[in-house]
Amino acid sequence: MYRFYINNIDNDYHYGELCRVFLNDDDFEVIGIKIRNSKLCLCPNSFLVNAAGSDDRDTIKRELYLLLQEISGIRSDWGTLTGVRPLKLALDIYKRTGSVEDTFAELKEKYLISEAKLEILRQIMLYQLENVKGNPSEKLSVYIGIPFCPTRCAYCSFASNVASEAEIEKYLGNLIKEIEYTGGILRDTGAVIESLYIGGGTPTTLDSSQLERLIQAVKDYLGVDPAGIEFTIEAGRPDTITDSKLEAMRANGISRISINPQSMKDHTLKLIGRSHRSSDIVKAYELAGKYDFDVINADLIAGLPEENLDDFKDSLEKVIGFGANNITVHTLSVKSGSRLKDEDPDYYRKNVETVSNMLRFAHEKLISEGYIPYYIYRQKHQIGAQENIGYCKMGKHSIYNIRIMEEKQTVVGLGAGAIGKIYFPDEDRLERVPNVSNYMVYNERFDEMLERKNAYYGG
Repeated sequence: MYRFYINNIDNDYHYGELCRVFLNDDDFEVIGIKIRNSKLCLCPNSFLVNAAGSDDRDTIKRELYLLLQEISGIRSDWGTLTGVRPLKLALDIYKRTGSVEDTFAELKEKYLISEAKLEILRQIMLYQLENVKGNPSEKLSVYIGIPFCPTRCAYCSFASNVASEAEIEKYLGNLIKEIEYTGGILRDTGAVIESLYIGGGTPTTLDSSQLERLIQAVKDYLGVDPAGIEFTIEAGRPDTITDSKLEAMRANGISRISINPQSMKDHTLKLIGRSHRSSDIVKAYELAGKYDFDVINADLIAGLPEENLDDFKDSLEKVIGFGANNITVHTLSVKSGSRLKDEDPDYYRKNVETVSNMLRFAHEKLISEGYIPYYIYRQKHQIGAQENIGYCKMGKHSIYNIRIMEEKQTVVGLGAGAIGKIYFPDEDRLERVPNVSNYMVYNERFDEMLERKNAYYGG
C-alpha cells in the first residue's frame, strides 16, 4: 500500500483520480494534511507531496505525477489530465491567449501531455476553429433516448434493456407525450434547436411504424424540419436495420445515421454478447447505401476481449471500405454496472501497449484516407487512460458531439436515461436535468418527468 500525504489540500478527489491512472484502487491512499515543515517520520512506501505548501493544484499534480511515474514505471500520455474534455481546456487557453502556439506550449509545460496527444488536440482544435461557427449558447440541442437493445453488450453500462413489444409500446406512448409537453415549453420560451439526436440503447429496436410516429412527433411538437437541422438517429445494431426502417427515416428527411460494428470479428461479437455476425454488418451497410444518407457514422472499440492489433486493423479497414464518412474510435472503458467490470475489474489495466498501437494505427490510417479528427473525450477506466476520437471526412462532423463536449449549450434530454443540461452563459455553468434511467420507473413516475421539464426549461 502506497500512502501519499499531500500538503495543503482541502479535497483529495483530483489527486486520487491521478493515482488511479497508475495504481489499483486497493494499492494507494491519498491523505490530505496541513504542515508547515517537511519533518515527518514516514513509513516505507509513504511519501510527502507538496512539502513547499503550494496552493496551486496543477503544481501539486505535476509533482505527484512525476512521483507516480517513478514508482510505477508508467508514463501517461495525458500527463496530469484526468478530466473528460481535454479539448475544452485547450480552447479555454486559446480564448485567453489568442495564440495556437502559446496554447500548446502551456498544455505541454503545465500538464505534461505527450507530443503525440498534443498534435491530435491541435488537429481537432484547428478543425473546429475553421469549421464550427456560431455562438452555441444561442441555440440548444435535444437528445431523445430509446433505452432498448436486442441484447446487452458486455461493456455496456447505459440505460439499455431487452423488453417486450408491449413494454416498448407503452414507453413510446409516454415519450411522445413528453415530447409534446416539452415542445410547448420550448415554443413559449422561443428556443431554437440546432441539433437533435435519437440515441439509446438502439432506436432501431422500434419497428418502422413506431419510428415514423416518433419522427412525426418530433416534427409536429418540437417544430423540427429534419432537412433544416442536424438530425441523427442511431441505427447502431445491424440486426435491427431493415429496408422499411431506413425508408421511413429517409422519407421523413433523416439524412444521418450510425451503424456501429464495434468489431468485424465474429468471435469478438459473440464474446461481447452481440446477437449478430460480421456478415450482418456488411448487409446493413449495403442496405443503407441504397438510401443515400449524407452521413453514416461507425463506432469501433480498441481493446475488446481477445483482440490483437491485426484484428483491429481488419475491422477499421473494412469499415472504411463500407464508406462510413464519420468514424469514432473508442478505447474500451470498463464501466461500473457492466458485465465486463463484474468479471474482471482490472481489465482496463491490461493490454495497454496493444491498445496504444491500435489507436496509433487508427489515427495514421484514417488521416491517410482523408479523415480528420474533429472531437475527443475521455472516460474513467479506459485502457491505458486513453481517449475516444471522432474522425470525419471534411464537413461530415457531428455538431451535436462537438456541442456536448464544449459544454456551452443547453441540452434538452427526453426519455429514460436522458440527461438534460441547462447552460448559464453569464456564469459559464451547466446544471443537470436528469430523467430516471430505468424505463419502467420512467413510466411509473412519468408525471414527475414532465414537472422537471416545466421547472427547469419553463423560464
